[in-house]
Amino acid sequence: MITSGALYIYSRTFAKASRLGVVMEAAAFNSIMGRALPALIGMIACGVLIAVLSLVFQTISESRILTPSMIGFDSIYVGTQTMLVFMFGSVSNIFANPYLNYLVTTSIMIVISMLMFGFILRENKNNLIFLLMFGLVLSGVIRSGSTYLITIMDANDVIHVNAATSVNVNNMNTSIIFLAVPIILTLLLLILCRHKTYNVMSLGADNAKSLGVNYNKEVTWNLFLIALGMSIVTALIGPLAFLGLLAVNIAREMFKTHKHLPLFIGSSALAALALVLGQSVVELLQGSIPVMVIIDLVGCSYMFYLILKENRIK
Repeated sequence: MITSGALYIYSRTFAKASRLGVVMEAAAFNSIMGRALPALIGMIACGVLIAVLSLVFQTISESRILTPSMIGFDSIYVGTQTMLVFMFGSVSNIFANPYLNYLVTTSIMIVISMLMFGFILRENKNNLIFLLMFGLVLSGVIRSGSTYLITIMDANDVIHVNAATSVNVNNMNTSIIFLAVPIILTLLLLILCRHKTYNVMSLGADNAKSLGVNYNKEVTWNLFLIALGMSIVTALIGPLAFLGLLAVNIAREMFKTHKHLPLFIGSSALAALALVLGQSVVELLQGSIPVMVIIDLVGCSYMFYLILKENRIK
């Protein structure tokens, strides 16, 4: 027979267990939100920035099938991380510290991309094939060099390189999101405030110059913004070669306009939505297919469609 004292003890124990369960659930919820919320912010910010930079790059290069991601930013990022580990070691502060690593990587990517984009687009403005080929060769050289360095590295260093260069939505570098988001917002503000200038530049170099635009200066300045923005995106979320291509061209088809402000807004919304919905689908599939694979598959197919469409028009 259960006494009143035993009932009292049982009730107290049950109450304590209930409170402990609530505390544990709250702690788990806070832990999940602490990881999920920065990742969501990062996905939206990266999607918007990729779309905006892709539209600006298409305006400069005068091509609807060209985006800055396709010129080798991913290989430059991989090569930079590999060189940092090879030269300083995986336990060095310059590699292990996410903020210092980010600053060094961003600086190197900006210098390389400015040299490549600035020289080619200024001296060979309409030679898009040469631009693509140069980016392809540069990517191949950097990847080959990175592969060779990995083969002669210590096994522990190789593990760290693979972890650093396998950045994706699930493994986002959340430690630098709140450092990168203010830079992203500043870049977006600088670009959106110049939408009328991009409208004039889309008319072509000669027409833009005749209308009073300092075309060469604008190209150099925008290449710097593109290089800075793409380095941020690549360091945060990894290579997304076809996201900007998809978002910008779908926005062109939807809005049927050459004005950049509605295209900026539409393509940004589409890119952010594609990343968030794509990641939601991946979660439903329990991560069996990475969101990058889905976006690249759809984007590559759409790029073939655009190439065939442009060829028929010509």
